[in-house]
Amino acid sequence: MKKPSNGSRSATHRSQSSPGRHRLVQGVARSRPSLLSGFRWSTLQLGPFQWRAIAAWRAARVAVGVVLPLILGWASGRIEDGAFAALGALPAGFASFQGVSRSRLAAIVVASVGMAVSTFVGATTAATLPWLLVPVVIVWAYVAGLVVCLGPRLSVAVLQWSVGLLIAVGLPLGPAGAAVRAGFVLAGGLFQAALVAGSWIVWPGQAERAALAESYRALAEYASSLAAGRFGPPSPVAFPATNAFEDPNPLLPLAARLTFVDLLEEAERIRAALAALAAHAASAPAGDAREIRKFAGVAARILDDIVGALGAGRAERAARVSELSRRAARLTVSAGASWRWAGEALLGQVRAVAGILARLDALPTQSAVEGAGTVPIVARADGGVTAVVATLRANLTLATEAGRHALRVAVVAGVAEVLVQATGLSVGRWVVLTIFIVLKPDYSSTLSRSIQRAVGTVLGVGLSAAAVQLGHLDQGGLFAAAGISIAAAYALFGVNYLLFSGFITAFIVMLLDILGIPAIPTAEARLIDTAIGAVLALTAYVLWPTWEGGTAPEKLARLIEAHREYAVALLRQIAHPKQLDLARLRALQGAARRARSDAEASTARLVAEPAQPPLTPPVAIAVMAAVGRLAHEELALHSLAVSPSSPTGEADGESEVTARRVDALAAALSTTMSHLAVSLRTLKPPLPIPALRPLQAALRGEPPLANAPFANLTDALVDAVNTLDAILHDLLRVPLP
Repeated sequence: MKKPSNGSRSATHRSQSSPGRHRLVQGVARSRPSLLSGFRWSTLQLGPFQWRAIAAWRAARVAVGVVLPLILGWASGRIEDGAFAALGALPAGFASFQGVSRSRLAAIVVASVGMAVSTFVGATTAATLPWLLVPVVIVWAYVAGLVVCLGPRLSVAVLQWSVGLLIAVGLPLGPAGAAVRAGFVLAGGLFQAALVAGSWIVWPGQAERAALAESYRALAEYASSLAAGRFGPPSPVAFPATNAFEDPNPLLPLAARLTFVDLLEEAERIRAALAALAAHAASAPAGDAREIRKFAGVAARILDDIVGALGAGRAERAARVSELSRRAARLTVSAGASWRWAGEALLGQVRAVAGILARLDALPTQSAVEGAGTVPIVARADGGVTAVVATLRANLTLATEAGRHALRVAVVAGVAEVLVQATGLSVGRWVVLTIFIVLKPDYSSTLSRSIQRAVGTVLGVGLSAAAVQLGHLDQGGLFAAAGISIAAAYALFGVNYLLFSGFITAFIVMLLDILGIPAIPTAEARLIDTAIGAVLALTAYVLWPTWEGGTAPEKLARLIEAHREYAVALLRQIAHPKQLDLARLRALQGAARRARSDAEASTARLVAEPAQPPLTPPVAIAVMAAVGRLAHEELALHSLAVSPSSPTGEADGESEVTARRVDALAAALSTTMSHLAVSLRTLKPPLPIPALRPLQAALRGEPPLANAPFANLTDALVDAVNTLDAILHDLLRVPLP
């Protein structure tokens, strides 16, 4: 059906601003925050359980780093020294789950050095002037809270400093003894670093292959969803291989790294081609949609073959690649199919992958000195120490989420330490440590983490009590049980925090029993103190909340701006095909994807919080849905712009009229999305937008651009932008003209 072309909003968009939709938004806007409703929702959330996140090999490696110092201490008759080395290795192990290669090693070193310093400070302060621990705890808490602005890798590493501080507080020592103890803590942490570095030598390239396999598995799942008739956009999450190639194994030869990056680039192109197929199928006649579904089903099986080839051993890989090549050769697109350009692009890409995989085993697997690359192939997003310092300085204010969180953690941790000092609370350090661990910048994470830690502690105490008391374990049995507990804790670290808390509690109780400290009374005290710390953390958040509604408008505005830049660049690329800049298009695509991931996370946090008008969860969800459609069309346009079937690719030189008309649409789209971003940022009515529909309709008369792919994709692009405009008018209760 032909869309109306008068004005900037079609009748379709007017229908989206129907009285029913107005009533929905106005009804949500009249609601008020209700902490009780949030509590009811979150108390039931003991999940999710991400079973695919089990990290068995990594858990075994990190568990060795903890258990081996214990065994060496036991065998040498210096069990206490071994225990402190294990305590240094324990938190460093958590840091080793962050980053990829050198970034992971850096996280462990940061955690280990900070823990050693914290151990010395905690032990000497507790021994000489216990009340001085109050300002010390406040400083450590403020730093731990502030570094959330640096992302999970460094924030997890710095959090371990507080763990070292509070463990040391329970065992006061003079400066000399504390220095020795800090040395063992540092040695244990650096031992974990050595294990990580040692893993680079074993099977070099294995981590990169695994990341690529996960990336292609995501593509196979998306293709399967298309085959099932679900024509939505692909996930905005970056491929796992992207992080792997930002920080590759330093011992991987440069030739192998370049080949892996080629495979990642093909994965990005395949995702765009699949998105183009989905975009076409969503509006295609039933017969075309059926053909696309069949084609996508075969493509999904080919992508599964790629996953298998990446994960197979050298002997098996050749047979898998041969089968992959045969299956790809049999996949064809009918000459008259309206979606032929997207299908042929996908075919070319999977055949290119098959060729790359066939050459993969001919590459060297061990790095020679002159062949080893030392610079990541994919540019890293961070800017080193200078960027870290600048980010921290920018967040030293209550105007930022990290600044408010840092002050909140510092205040409540300081109050808890005063309570511990004043009452002589048994094993009171667990109260303060619980606050460090469970108090997060957002409401839902704080609530769910508090509940999961409390329930996990109960389970861990019960599990350890059963093992110690009912099992009648000797020293060797305790070591074995402790090793199993810590391995399980590390393996479940990314699966579910409740399960992780249970096994880490069991390990701590068993470690105390090994050291001769009565396990059950200490476990009971820890259970009580954990509950007190969780209640204090929740109380602090209730008294001084940081609602996502305060920051979500800015994140949604940045989302619109990122997609504005990407969409405009794609249109101008199609208008001027001789000025192809693949690197810039890929960078803008990555920026839009990151902005969408951030906005989706923000929307999820909004849903978990009490509604706070005017930006309520239904409105944010509606905005994200419209942006999802926009992103879908952008990916399809990306595939069209770089394919041999680019709409202007066959023209003899650039048509000045065509380029001018596409540029006019791009300029109007840029103005429109800028207005929408400002509206979201300020929560004020959007300014009138240019008439996009007539500009898009005019392109249908241009011979190079009149083909169905470009016309349909720009039609859907304009439709998504107009939908965003309609949503924001509904949000601010401004009637459409």
